[in-house]
Amino acid sequence: MTLCAALGATLLTPADAGAAGSRNEDAYRDLGSVTRLDWMANIADDTSLAAMSLPGTHDTLAIHGGAAAQTQEDFGDSAKTLKAQLERGIRAIDIRVRVSGGEKFTIHHGVVYQKANFDDVLSEAQSFLGKHPSETVVMRLRAECPFSNPGAAECANDPKSVDQEKARKIFSEYVGNYRDLFYGPSASGQGSIAAPTLEKVRGKLVLGGFDGFGSDKYGINTFYKNEEDHFSPSTVQQKWDYVKENIDRAAGSTANEMFVTYTSASKTILRLPFEYAGGYRQVQGGVTTEVQGVNHRLMKYLNNGGGNGRLGIVMMDFPGWALRDNIISRNDPYLVKGGDRAIWTVNSNKTYSNTEYRNRCMVRGPEFDSSKSGGVVTQRACQSPAPGSHQWESRKPSYKEGKDYFWVTANNGKCLTVPYNNGTPPSAGTQLFWWDCETRWFSGSQLWNVVPTKVETPGGVKTGYKFINNWTGLCLSMDRATASASGGKVTQDVCPK
Repeated sequence: MTLCAALGATLLTPADAGAAGSRNEDAYRDLGSVTRLDWMANIADDTSLAAMSLPGTHDTLAIHGGAAAQTQEDFGDSAKTLKAQLERGIRAIDIRVRVSGGEKFTIHHGVVYQKANFDDVLSEAQSFLGKHPSETVVMRLRAECPFSNPGAAECANDPKSVDQEKARKIFSEYVGNYRDLFYGPSASGQGSIAAPTLEKVRGKLVLGGFDGFGSDKYGINTFYKNEEDHFSPSTVQQKWDYVKENIDRAAGSTANEMFVTYTSASKTILRLPFEYAGGYRQVQGGVTTEVQGVNHRLMKYLNNGGGNGRLGIVMMDFPGWALRDNIISRNDPYLVKGGDRAIWTVNSNKTYSNTEYRNRCMVRGPEFDSSKSGGVVTQRACQSPAPGSHQWESRKPSYKEGKDYFWVTANNGKCLTVPYNNGTPPSAGTQLFWWDCETRWFSGSQLWNVVPTKVETPGGVKTGYKFINNWTGLCLSMDRATASASGGKVTQDVCPK
């Protein structure tokens, strides 16, 4: 007889966990506290989604049904578990749905209802991406129940007569109801698409895979091309061999194609999902053997330089914080370099975003008083779609003395202004105002020289802008002390060379 127990911290106790993780629980069943909320913010816009390494969860909401069905830490029903995963850096999800009542989707793992509905999933994703618009989430959507002749261990749609065409129509209704959430081309049903760049999908839910619905006209066209999903291998070692092979293929490939690796596995009651993921203790013939799980093996492999390149999407059961961080760290080659807090990009939606503190946009902040003639200028996380208070425009002033300088105006027509300071040019670090544009006389405190400058990114050199004030000679900038705070100060400071 073979006796198994979950492999916990007591079975693997080398040194204390370091930044990359060393213990089993660093890789298994511990995503840690809320962190990695905006880890995509500093990735270059022109990075292909296929070139990225995304930590994901297999059967994302499988938290009910006992050890044979559960695949994830339980953070709560109604997709609260999804919310917790997104807040902890997970960016690829695997959602399994059953048709319910002929008009809605509910979330299932096999026959087990996971106490969540598809509306819960979309609402949580919408809430998260609304607060963190630098991020994107890739979703694999699977029809969990067969549309004909379900087996005894399989779930059945309601009604059983529902077909794949009807299920696609239900999905289309969800897309219509959450139109601002989905990256439209991936979910339109008009044809599968090539992997988009991150710039196109920030703040959006991308349909990567769409299986079981009887159509190949959705999702990303290479999502299933380079997939590892041996879900019932005979041993943990065999599953790890499959995982390592696909990870290495992804790292060695330069093709603009998706790679998806499932580290998950299960062999009915003989070997359970948590044992493949976290390992187990085996006692046989009086000899005890500690079998390391796939999660710990992958963490160690990445720590030691394995998978030295993009990993693609890695779908995991019970992932740990260090394994997640190892995957995210593979995106370092795509981080923006050369940005500066006094250099801004001017975007098509009329927002001005900072190149050092990416995904922070200049905002028309609170009024000074009820007259609404002026107020402070602040910064917040960029949003999609952009609120009016985030929108600015550079335009020629109404008087001739302006020459080659510009007003920078908010969407309410007010001008970006350096404080008058009793006629003495204020120092670097002074917070800027928005104020009525001066039309009675020349006012250098509201005039800005807009100077294009180059910003280096992994995808090539891009154009940013320095905004130099006519009166002070200082540049539009951000306050370092409040750079990460919503409502932080937008200031003037010494211009970069």
